[in-house]
Amino acid sequence: MAERGPAGHTPASQEAAAGGRQAGARGLEVGAGGRDVAAGTVIWERVGRAPRGPHPSLTHERIARAAIAIADDEGIESVSMRKVAARLGAGTMSLYRYVDGKDDLIDLMIDEVYGEAQFEPHSGNWRVDLARIASDIRRVSLRHPWLANVLYPTARPTFGPNLLRVIEHALAAVDGIGLDIDGMLDMWMTVNDFVQGYVMAELAEQEATRRTNLTLAQWRARITPYVRRIVESGRYPLFTRVVLDAEDFPDPDVTFERRLGYVLDGLPANRAQR
Repeated sequence: MAERGPAGHTPASQEAAAGGRQAGARGLEVGAGGRDVAAGTVIWERVGRAPRGPHPSLTHERIARAAIAIADDEGIESVSMRKVAARLGAGTMSLYRYVDGKDDLIDLMIDEVYGEAQFEPHSGNWRVDLARIASDIRRVSLRHPWLANVLYPTARPTFGPNLLRVIEHALAAVDGIGLDIDGMLDMWMTVNDFVQGYVMAELAEQEATRRTNLTLAQWRARITPYVRRIVESGRYPLFTRVVLDAEDFPDPDVTFERRLGYVLDGLPANRAQR
């Protein structure tokens, strides 16, 4: 699959392997037995089953929640099998009865976080519904700052149950408005990409505050003499307008809603419905 995001980025088309057939998810190869031709069992085929060995004492959900707590407190780089096991009061090796390694663990974490999405019933107005979903994804992403760092670098969704619910819910918001499935997917992924970009900018500001020990207001005060010299030079008239006329400390929620509106205005459903 080509990209990884809250709704599963557009998967690239691939040639079917010998004896295989193309599944409907735009290039996901499935063999004659209905299994991924790449072989190997994904974590979601094991969730809910009894783990290897006798007397299971943990669950995939408990493991995921423990790992999420560590990532929320200390960052994703601090998550390890040893730390998760210690938080659960279990032996490190016992986790391997449930997951094959850290990749499985991160997949469990991501999907568990998407379970926090609200999935409100659709109103029938695609703009309202997509805006609501976008705000919800932003809320969940800001609650777990590590999430943005593990989605896009790996870029390959494993389609856990909660992620599948997000995909289904988002696509249902734009179903029946005159678009084919590619157009529907483009609409949601355009909105999703905007949300992820906005969230990453918000998180970058938080990281800058932590790294420099300066708030945004303190940083601006620090560079004010330099910015004043830029303005006085007269070489950058439009930047000068930003400095003198733009809102100093805009509400990030208001800015998000306004910019999301610009994105929604440009989506193909507006043209399809004319």
